[in-house]
Amino acid sequence: MKNNFWSGVLIGSIAPLVAFLLTNYTKLQTYFFFEKPIAIYVIAAVINLLIMRFAYRGGKDNLAKGMLLITFIAMLVLVYTTGLKV
Repeated sequence: MKNNFWSGVLIGSIAPLVAFLLTNYTKLQTYFFFEKPIAIYVIAAVINLLIMRFAYRGGKDNLAKGMLLITFIAMLVLVYTTGLKV
């Protein structure tokens, strides 16, 4: 992994994209998370935050900043599209 802001954005966008695809094109959410409609998105955010922690500890600050940006943008989009009250 390079210590590059844009590679952080790219790596950070993988988990939210997979979460979006899983919720819209599979029945995974209805089978496992029936009562929690945004559980898969929260799991994606946790995965990004764990990877970001290891990036900061490894001295890859720019990579972690890109991941942080995309994680917050993805969660803001989720709050906006689902109509959650903050």
